Amino acid sequence: MICDHCHERPASVVVTQSKNGKTQERHLCDVCAAHFHPFQGDFGNDPFGIQQFLSNWIVGAAAQQAGRPQTVEEGAECPTCGLTFKRFLERGKFGCPDCYSAFREELPQVFRKVQNGHVEHTGKVPESFSGRVAAERKIAELRGLMQEAIGSEEFEEAARVRDEIRQLERSLAEGGDQVDLD
Repeated sequence: MICDHCHERPASVVVTQSKNGKTQERHLCDVCAAHFHPFQGDFGNDPFGIQQFLSNWIVGAAAQQAGRPQTVEEGAECPTCGLTFKRFLERGKFGCPDCYSAFREELPQVFRKVQNGHVEHTGKVPESFSGRVAAERKIAELRGLMQEAIGSEEFEEAARVRDEIRQLERSLAEGGDQVDLD
């Protein structure tokens, strides 16, 4: 397919625009897409860049849930690089590795919104670590079950789960990557 704008190069980008209830689809080459598409170029100078879009989307949803105006206070600040949470939302990037710790409380909400509710990484694991990772996940799951049992005063069940956790931890400590998880 040829570019709808220049009619010279092959179209490699599809731009869909909705205006007044009508949807228009344009097939553009890389050059024309870079020239006309609003999300291309210097996001810092673009008043409607993708970072600003995501920031408004996250802030708006949080404010709507809390029933308050859509504003963000400066919030937490990274002690290492001085980046504020508000600035992080505007930029869409951290300033340094310590920002993860500084914004630890706010990040689950951001990830939940951006990743459609998925806040836990469940991606691929190198095969050499798969047994260990599965055992560590099982231990974390069992710890949650143990806390629930303690909370509902089911102490015998909590003790059983505690013993299972200890057995798994012992197997891991002995270098057992092939831990029986059943």
